[in-house]
Amino acid sequence: MRKRGNSIGITLPAEIRIRLGLEVGQELTLVEMADGIKLVKRSLKLERQMQMAREALREQADALQELAKR
Repeated sequence: MRKRGNSIGITLPAEIRIRLGLEVGQELTLVEMADGIKLVKRSLKLERQMQMAREALREQADALQELAKR
């Protein structure tokens, strides 16, 4: 990991980059998981789905909390 301005850059070995079909400058999405993180190719479709899921969870927070009590 290297500091790049206000961000941190991660260096991937060339063989990994080639095998995964990643291009220089391509954006990746960082997904937080219970046991670490996962980097995935940026997908606008996935980002829209995740945003919709977050909105649905926010809208239904009271009902979900009530169900969790049972």
